[in-house]
Amino acid sequence: MKTFLIYTFSALIILLSGCNKDKIPGVYRIDIQQGNAVNQDMINKLKPGMTKNQVAYVLGTPLIIDTFHPNRWDYIYSFHPGNGKREQRTLTVYFTDEEKLSHLEGDTRTVAREDLPKTERKDANVVVPLDEKETAK
Repeated sequence: MKTFLIYTFSALIILLSGCNKDKIPGVYRIDIQQGNAVNQDMINKLKPGMTKNQVAYVLGTPLIIDTFHPNRWDYIYSFHPGNGKREQRTLTVYFTDEEKLSHLEGDTRTVAREDLPKTERKDANVVVPLDEKETAK
């Protein structure tokens, strides 16, 4: 009987050790977010000729400032959900020798200001009647 239990547990351990550690069901894995989350609104605020300080104010501190290319800033964003595939976006900002914004490159979509959809703002006033007849007891 002891040998049967030993063989059973040994086979079970061998079978479980062959499982991929990332695919074990019931294991909670956290979402991992790294880098600068640059969205379309931030990119739309950029204009050619902006200084490095103005770009840093809009986009935040760059993730990579290359020593050999001081006129290039790299913004990298990575998101890996616990049970999904990793997503990565990059945005490279180039400056002229006068430290003014030259152009952008990357896999983030850039849209000209003229091509943005116009949204019409609708305001509404709400009148709330104040009845003092009801009081809290």
